[in-house]
Amino acid sequence: MASGEWFVVVSGENEGRAHLAGWMLSAMLVNDDHGGDKWWAYAHCPRCHAVVQADDTDKAYGDRTWAHERWHAATDYPIPADIAAKVTRA
Repeated sequence: MASGEWFVVVSGENEGRAHLAGWMLSAMLVNDDHGGDKWWAYAHCPRCHAVVQADDTDKAYGDRTWAHERWHAATDYPIPADIAAKVTRA
């Protein structure tokens, strides 16, 4: 499967969800609001190359990769019918 193609996750906590192949994950050490340092995870979208927060420890926003994919599905890159037929959860 090529980067940026839709597929259905077949096992694990996201089983049954449509997902884009090829997310590139990384992290950087940032200074938090309290004067300390923490690691912040981010990902590059395989479709549009946007930088998206992927750190699920952030209580305010959390991992935004799934929301970013839903945006693509609803706007410029719909999930193909054959893949959508296999989706069992949003």
